Amino acid sequence: MAQKHLSIFIPGSVIAETKDLRIRTYKIGLIGRSASIFKADRIVIYSDDSSNEEVKFISDVLTYMNTPQYLRKKVFPITKELRNVGILPPLRTPHHPTGKPGEGDYRQGLTLKRTRKGTVVDIGAGRPALCKEKLSVNKILSFKVDKITKDKITIVPDKPDSYWGYQTISTHKNLYQSIKSLEPKPDLVIGTSRYAVPITSVLDEVKDCLKGSKHTAILFGGPYSGLHDLISDQQERGIVDLEVNTIPSQGTKTVRTEEAITSTLSVFNLLSNAE
Repeated sequence: MAQKHLSIFIPGSVIAETKDLRIRTYKIGLIGRSASIFKADRIVIYSDDSSNEEVKFISDVLTYMNTPQYLRKKVFPITKELRNVGILPPLRTPHHPTGKPGEGDYRQGLTLKRTRKGTVVDIGAGRPALCKEKLSVNKILSFKVDKITKDKITIVPDKPDSYWGYQTISTHKNLYQSIKSLEPKPDLVIGTSRYAVPITSVLDEVKDCLKGSKHTAILFGGPYSGLHDLISDQQERGIVDLEVNTIPSQGTKTVRTEEAITSTLSVFNLLSNAE
């Protein structure tokens, strides 16, 4: 079966309701956790009324979350913006192993330096591993453990077929331009809005669309602007294939973006796996 891709689009204004760094970090943590639970492999941050600083903060926290624990101190310097990352929930995804690697295991590793024999890589094994290929330095790449001996660990560039975390993309463009510029391009774009038709009334149509899609993109609005505000031009709205309300009869006046993401991805997960 061909691998399917899921991208979610979130606005930079998702954290605009609070200036508290701890609360902002926590909100982003909920988004990263939900994306991982439901196997989103891209989180696209588009610009609405948000500042570049807000977009960068969201991107940094999401990237930190997705980085294996054994590499974080080497990749991320201690900054004011990341001082609350201790409250982030662990992802516990396959690319975040907790034990030492064994032969045949897949790991993400940080390329440290190039030598005559290849590239020295930190894969969280307590000692460096060697890849015989000469790779770019200071990059996080995926590897398979080829052989472990008393003297050395040999690895090869490789990636498993299982879920392997998400990529964070900051487009610095509006929502429409962000959708247009995403590569590979989604073949199914779904908008979420409280003003759209309840998903319960179009279940069969949604299931059929999901079944035929290889790359689904799900769009979320922000605390101050919904999709109708963000894509108001009639021609631009044609880029959205389906628009649905995934929380019909909501009991609260508003649904926060991080809450909408969890609820929506849960619904689409059920529909994607329904017979």
